[in-house]
Amino acid sequence: MRRESAISRAEIARTTKLTAQSVSRIVDGLAERNWIRLGERRVTGRGQPSTSLYLVPEATQSIGLSLMTDTLSGAVIDLGGRVVRESAAPLSDTGHDALLGACRQLVESLVTGAGLDAAKSCGVGIGVTGFFTGVRNQFNPPEPLSEVALIDFDDELSEVLGLPVWIDNDGNAAAAGEVLAGYGNEYDNFAYVYFAKGLGGSLVIDKEVFRGSFGNAGEFAAILPKELHDERPTLELLRRYIVDQGVALASVGELVETFDPFWPGIDEWLVAVRPHMQTIVSAISAVFDPQAIVLGGRIPAALAQRVIADIEFFNIPRRNVVKPEPVLKVSKVDGDATSIGAAAMPLKAMFFS
Repeated sequence: MRRESAISRAEIARTTKLTAQSVSRIVDGLAERNWIRLGERRVTGRGQPSTSLYLVPEATQSIGLSLMTDTLSGAVIDLGGRVVRESAAPLSDTGHDALLGACRQLVESLVTGAGLDAAKSCGVGIGVTGFFTGVRNQFNPPEPLSEVALIDFDDELSEVLGLPVWIDNDGNAAAAGEVLAGYGNEYDNFAYVYFAKGLGGSLVIDKEVFRGSFGNAGEFAAILPKELHDERPTLELLRRYIVDQGVALASVGELVETFDPFWPGIDEWLVAVRPHMQTIVSAISAVFDPQAIVLGGRIPAALAQRVIADIEFFNIPRRNVVKPEPVLKVSKVDGDATSIGAAAMPLKAMFFS
C-alpha cells in the first residue's frame, strides 16, 4: 500500500501470495484501527468492482535525527513517508548530557511544531557521524562527539525520550533517505557518497541499504591511502581553502548555510580533490557496478554538479568499447537526507519490509 498508494484486496493477494480470506481479515482489522481507509470502488477487470485501499498517513509518525559534529537536525515523517516537519539547531555544547538534552528538546519541538500527538510516534531513528566498532551499536565518532563514543547511546537516548530508538551511521541513514524520497524510485542499485566534515557513504542493493558485516559498508574515504587522509574531498577541506582566501567561515555548517558558488578557493579545491574523487568513483564502479553514484550529504547541489563535471572514470576501452559506467547524480532529496532517512528506520523496522 505504501508503494502503490491505492490498491485493492485482490492486488494485495496477488503481490503477497496470501489468500483472499487472509487479506480481507488483515485489511478489516487495520481499517477498524484507522490505519487504512476504504476508498472508492473501481473496476480493475472482469467481475465485481473492487474497493481501493489507502494508508492513513496520520495513523503514526516517525522521528529522525542527524547528529553531526556541529549541528543537530531532525525530521518527522508520517506513515506514508511524507516529510511533515524539519528543523535544525547548532551544537554549542557537545557534552554527554547536553547532547541528550538537545535531542530531547529537538524531538519535542518537532512534534509540537507539526501539531502531532506524541503518543502516536512509533519511534526515533538517529544517524551519527562515525563508524561502528563491531560491539553492539557502539560508534567511534570524530573528536567533537567523543562523549558518545564507545557507549550504548541508542539505549540512553531511548530512556530519555521514552521511545524506541534505532541508530545507524549518517551515510547509511542518508542513503535510506535517498531510497525513500530520491533516486530509490529510479534505481535499484546505487552508491551514495556522503559529503560532510568528513567523507563516507553507503551502498544500496535492490533498494535496501547494505550495511556490511560490521555496519560500515560504504566508508569510501578508506579507498584512499592513509597518507592522503588530510586531502580527502571533504567540506572541511573546502572550508579551509575558502578561509585561506580571506572568507570567514567558522564551521562546515556555516559554509553550507551561506554557500556562495563564487567564493574564492572553490576552484582550487575542485582541482585538488579531482584525482581522489576519480579514484573513489572508479573503485565503486569496479567493485560494485551500480546503476548510479549519488553525491549527497551536506554538499550544496551547485557544488556537487561541479564535482560531477570534473570526474572521469578509469575505463580503458577494448575493441573501442568501454565497460558500462554508472551515471553520476546529485541527490534528489529536498531537505536533510540523514534525518529523513533516520526517520524511515522505525517505520521500516515496524511496518515495512
